[in-house]
This record gives sequence, structure tokens and C-alpha cells, in this order.
Amino acid sequence: MKARAVEGLDPAAPLRANAVRIVATRLAELRDLAEPALEPGASQAQHDLRIAAKRLRYVLELTESCFGPEAADARRFTKQLQTVLGDLRDCDVMLPSAAGIASLEILLRTRRELLFKEFVELWRQGAEATWLGLERALAA
Repeated sequence: MKARAVEGLDPAAPLRANAVRIVATRLAELRDLAEPALEPGASQAQHDLRIAAKRLRYVLELTESCFGPEAADARRFTKQLQTVLGDLRDCDVMLPSAAGIASLEILLRTRRELLFKEFVELWRQGAEATWLGLERALAA
């Protein structure tokens, strides 16, 4: 998945001005990818969301000092999201190799189901509040 272009960057501008544009673009990208990823069998959408979470997390690691505690909260939440989606992806990648080994297939499918539930719960319980806090920090 190719990252969205960040519009309006100015190399002569202060860090915070450019960081606002980058973080806002990465956040919009992440939010746009979330709905399809909340479908149980949407492994590619879930993988794309993980990549978007990784991009947002890394830019927040570099710029969170510009935005305060809301950015730190968003970075931590994004790391949790990235971790559970990464574990989900591991199951998806390993399942084809487990074909014909019934016990391993059952284990991987069960683990995937549990991880998917964890992802959905994580998203529904924390995402909106986290993103709203980050948006307030960007606007301040």
C-alpha cells in the first residue's frame, strides 16, 4: 500500500507546521482504512491498516514533543493497534503453510478469531477518543 502524499510541506517552515500536515495526513489515511478492516475476513484491509498505523506511529515518535500528551497517547494506542494487527497478519501468513495439519489449522484459526475480536474491541473502545485528542493537539 502506497502512502498518501502530504500536501503543502514547506522546508523553510518550523517543524510543528510541517508535522501537523504529516500527522493529519497519516491519521486521515488510518481512519479511512479502518471500516473495511473491521470485517472478519478482510485480511488485506487489516494488513493495510497495520501499515497505516505503523506510518502514523513512526511520525508520532519523531514529532510528539510538538503536540503534548495527546500525541503520546495516540502513539501508544497506535502501537497497540499495530501489534494486534501484526499478530493477526502472522496467522494469515502461516495458515496456508498449515494446510493439511488439522491441529495447527485449528490453532491458527482460533488464534486469528481471538486476535480479530481483540482488534475490534481495541478500535471501538479507544480509537475515536484517541484520534479526537490528537486532532485537538494538532489544532492547538
